Amino acid sequence: MKQIYMIIGALFLSLGAFAQHKESQNILDKLLWDDKMLNIMLDTRVDFQTTFNGSSLDEASFEGQTFKLWLVGEIIPGIRYRVRHRLNKPQTPLREGYSAATDQAWLAFDLGKKWTFTVGKQSVQFGTFEYDYNPADIYQPTMAFNDLDAYKTGINVAYHFLGQTMNLQVVNSDAPQFASDDYKKKALAVNVLWEGSLLDGMVKTRWGYGAFQHSKTKFYNWLTAGTQLNIGNFTTELDYYLGNRDMDYSTVVDDADLGSRYVRDQSVSLNFKYDFGKWKPFIKGTWNQRHDKGFESNAYESTGIQAVVEFYPFTNNLTKDLRFHAMYAYGNTDFQGEFKELSNKDTHTILVGTRWLFKAK
Repeated sequence: MKQIYMIIGALFLSLGAFAQHKESQNILDKLLWDDKMLNIMLDTRVDFQTTFNGSSLDEASFEGQTFKLWLVGEIIPGIRYRVRHRLNKPQTPLREGYSAATDQAWLAFDLGKKWTFTVGKQSVQFGTFEYDYNPADIYQPTMAFNDLDAYKTGINVAYHFLGQTMNLQVVNSDAPQFASDDYKKKALAVNVLWEGSLLDGMVKTRWGYGAFQHSKTKFYNWLTAGTQLNIGNFTTELDYYLGNRDMDYSTVVDDADLGSRYVRDQSVSLNFKYDFGKWKPFIKGTWNQRHDKGFESNAYESTGIQAVVEFYPFTNNLTKDLRFHAMYAYGNTDFQGEFKELSNKDTHTILVGTRWLFKAK
């Protein structure tokens, strides 16, 4: 009798194991074949870039600007996820446990039609349209955008109404530009962002404010505002950044002993774009100012202009995001205050390359 019970027990265990295996296999099959549950994309951009400082050639080289792996999907209606990992960046572990090469690793939950909760590593909710672009679509960024620590772990609550979205976000604030060294393990940041759409989408906004904890009682504040105007195939964007942070700009002023400085940074960009279909040209102007609060004077101002042409020759779903691009950019840096004895710097950059966002699955 005891042997019969053992045989029956073994039979039930094997049936249970088979059922679990079958359930796991069903989930795996859905992941492999259901595009809603799992999309795998490779994002790569390669350029040949030449840079002249005045009449002297500073650089002439091929550069892998971007090499990223994307995993994107919707598990069930109302629950989505995204993982975006850089394959050409050091895999340095951070405070929250993610690698520095992992830009995003989040889950988003829709509660009805008006509320969305996003949890995990995500984009910090700065405003401006320049900040909202995929980095592979940025050629010569503003100073503020180029230096911002843009991806942190936390939670974002979004409220959708009348075509608008209001975001409230709390994330870690351990970046050296914001948190003091002895407070970085407990520093947090609070961000508010209005993503607006007015006049049937003719005017769009990305206006944000953020407070980043430096110490127990001190916060670094950032105002970031972007306004976009859309008329037919024409688009123009005006972006503005203003905020405080700690930055080491020794390479800019050629002073190895400078170290980290408390600065107030401002940047403005104005972008004009026109969509001809396969051809997408744009012209972008930038202005930047770095004010050193320790010196109580501006360290430098820079201005720049760039002209870009992008060409998308294919319409097939697999190759529609393959593009070729060319850019010319001019930049001028005017040294001021403590560094006024330095000669102004004029740079010319010519760049040609290709970018492909390839859907592997």
